[in-house]
Amino acid sequence: MDSFLTFIGRFHPLIVHLPIGFIVLALLLETSKSRFKEVENVLKFMLLWVVVSSLFSIVSGYLQYRQEGYLWESIQAHFYLGLITVLFSIGFYVFLRGGTILNRLPRLLFSGGLLLSILITGHLGGNITHGDDHLTEPLEALSATVLGLNQDRNPISLDESTYPEQPLYSALVVPILSSKCVSCHNTKRTKGGLQLHNYEALLKGGKNGPIVNYDDPERSEFFLRIHLPLEQKKHMPPKAKKQLTKAEIELLSYWISVGAPEEQTLGQLGVQRKLIEPFLLKETLSFYPEIELNAPDPELIKTLESKGIIISPVNRASNLLTLSTLNVPKFNVRQLQQLNGIREHLVSIDLSYSAVNDSVFNVLKEFPNLVQIKLNHTSITGNGIHSLGSLKYLKKIHLVETDLQAEELSSLQDFPALEQVFAYQSNRNLGEDSSWVPELQNIIQFGENPLSKLPTDEIVY
Repeated sequence: MDSFLTFIGRFHPLIVHLPIGFIVLALLLETSKSRFKEVENVLKFMLLWVVVSSLFSIVSGYLQYRQEGYLWESIQAHFYLGLITVLFSIGFYVFLRGGTILNRLPRLLFSGGLLLSILITGHLGGNITHGDDHLTEPLEALSATVLGLNQDRNPISLDESTYPEQPLYSALVVPILSSKCVSCHNTKRTKGGLQLHNYEALLKGGKNGPIVNYDDPERSEFFLRIHLPLEQKKHMPPKAKKQLTKAEIELLSYWISVGAPEEQTLGQLGVQRKLIEPFLLKETLSFYPEIELNAPDPELIKTLESKGIIISPVNRASNLLTLSTLNVPKFNVRQLQQLNGIREHLVSIDLSYSAVNDSVFNVLKEFPNLVQIKLNHTSITGNGIHSLGSLKYLKKIHLVETDLQAEELSSLQDFPALEQVFAYQSNRNLGEDSSWVPELQNIIQFGENPLSKLPTDEIVY
């Protein structure tokens, strides 16, 4: 008998659309009743079927609540609003028949009440089926994409120095479950009879039994569900909900594989750092210096742009500028000296494919806030590059396809903030020259990344 009642209950999401459709049509007809003949009779016919189909919806919905493990607190508002919708439908039907005390009431009371009740009832039903954020969740994603707003997709932030002391369950598993699973599996809404809001409820499992298999962890229902393809009906979280990231799936899978412990710490379990790397708190440092400057001279900017020079702010709220001469192949050192009016504002200069030579270094050192310099495809040899060591913010230098001499690279070891130097040359490998300083091997990239030799490479077929 239980199986039969469950079967009937699962028709609720289908049946409930019948009264909704009838109500929408009736309200549309009500707003245009002056255009149609016999509108009163048609409305009475529609409202009669609203009442009939609503009663079937209420019965099937109640059976679904009883058989599917929903808590009464999670569905009662939807249930009562459904009853109110039926009452408004009956009242409107009686009003249209005439000759009752209801005809003393304004007609708008019934049509307006019916509209309001169906909207609220439908919204509450959507919350039960899809979660409280089923409307706002896609808007959050849209705001991140269209408006450029950052979403906090990963609220977990383990401290670098103390993470080995943190319990795997409370520090990592709980935040993931709270973010992606608990909205459907909690004390108010127990989809499938499963609650995940605390450890005891998780171990208890749902109506189909425990979700953790201690004898064979990889056959655990929990493990299998998060690894199913997104298209499969039993995939968790459901396709319409926030999905687990790859890092979260790997972390939850590991937790299940070691027996889903509650108290053991990351250090006690010997968790590899690469597994928790995505969850470590990372200090975010700005690539460009945080300095206060007055706005650059707009007339000077216009003059430079009229000559083909590209000038852009690093962001809308900043007075720091980037400059590129890619559209001015004959740009030279003398023209660079004419940028004194914005030299403090410039943080990135791209002189690639220009006509500059080694004398450019003595000019660039006068731009105190430079963070990045690009001199790709120029005739520079590197003579005088040591003078850039006075730039306290300089992080990156691009010297690709130039006449750079390897011995000039040794002076880079004294640069205070240097992080990367790109020195790839297609006709030679500067990295093979013994004159450069080996201590700089983590900074200078020569473009040579040979693959490690495999045993099969020696096999002759």
